[in-house]
Amino acid sequence: MKNIIFKSRFLFLLPSLLLISGCSNDINEVQNLNFGTAIGVDFKDDKFHIYIQMLGLNSIAKTEGGDTPPPQVYISETIGETFIDAFFKAYRTSQERIIWAHVTAIVLSESALNKGIENIYDGITRYYEFRPTPWVFGTLEPIDDILSANGFFNQSSLNTILHSPQSSYEQGSWVRPLKLNKFARELLEPAQTTYIPTLTINKKQWKKNKEFEPKLAINGAFFLKNSEYKGFFKLNDIKGIRWIASESKRVPILVPSKEKPEFLAVFEEKHIKIIPINVNGKFKYDIVFFANGYISNRLKNNVLNVNHMQNFVKDSIISQIKDFYQLGLDKNIDFLNLEYQLYRKHNSKWKQMTKKNEPFLEEDSINDFKAYISLQHSGSFKKQKIKIDD
Repeated sequence: MKNIIFKSRFLFLLPSLLLISGCSNDINEVQNLNFGTAIGVDFKDDKFHIYIQMLGLNSIAKTEGGDTPPPQVYISETIGETFIDAFFKAYRTSQERIIWAHVTAIVLSESALNKGIENIYDGITRYYEFRPTPWVFGTLEPIDDILSANGFFNQSSLNTILHSPQSSYEQGSWVRPLKLNKFARELLEPAQTTYIPTLTINKKQWKKNKEFEPKLAINGAFFLKNSEYKGFFKLNDIKGIRWIASESKRVPILVPSKEKPEFLAVFEEKHIKIIPINVNGKFKYDIVFFANGYISNRLKNNVLNVNHMQNFVKDSIISQIKDFYQLGLDKNIDFLNLEYQLYRKHNSKWKQMTKKNEPFLEEDSINDFKAYISLQHSGSFKKQKIKIDD
């Protein structure tokens, strides 16, 4: 009886089993797919130049035993009248479908930003495969050189600042890395000045087997406001940017100056407040800075008292912020986002000034600078407070 029941069930299922294919022709092997990992945009000779970076799987996967093969990095360049036109031309030679879900970096040239970011942003975000979280960079270098740079020990471009800037930024904070969704939010926010870090290629810092090996480096920032490109500034010119960026994780400073250093202080906790105040019917700003840090390295013993050290640090930080503000005055760029503070906290006054085309940046716009600095410990002995007498 059991055999009869089993045979009847088998005969019932047999037609269904025959219809099931062992494998499908629609399924592609992973190694045969093209994975786009970065996009570059340039504008030359009145045309868009689009660069696409693709990495082979052997550049990403770890192998057991044997030497690590050199990374395979492919760079495509296509040219079109519009951003999308140039973008679609890449499909003509792609060989296999390009998967865009793994793009983690976008690199923009200065001329592309001058042309306008709206067309680029619209073209990228309309396609469903693109995620809104790739890192955004600018560069003055040839974009194909930036996309071709590799990491250490035969590691691919995924192991560089281009694709993972956050880890190095947490050790030494200069220009904050920025993702596309936050960049777009700041770019479209009225009255706000935003910026993206710029990449260059450092050809002299690292050597491999006594031969120079180029590596990516942050060398400054591109600034924009209301989608309008404002300019490029080198790191040495915008030292104060580290103190006003809320994203800063670990900021070092040589005190009192690079030319006459006494000690190196490092700050991992900081906060800045920009407060609009009404002074005789005109809005000015108080800037209040708070920071907790420690002495990382003492170069000389000329300054021993902790209060004196804190005053040295306070004066140095205020000086860098003032220099940053003064540079903004000279270039007519609101680096400190004073106008944005007025827009958020006194919107009616901001509308009134905007309507009358009144300036938001003036020589006397800053009412007062205040800094409250605390040096808690000296490096590795974090549990022990500094107690040094004259």
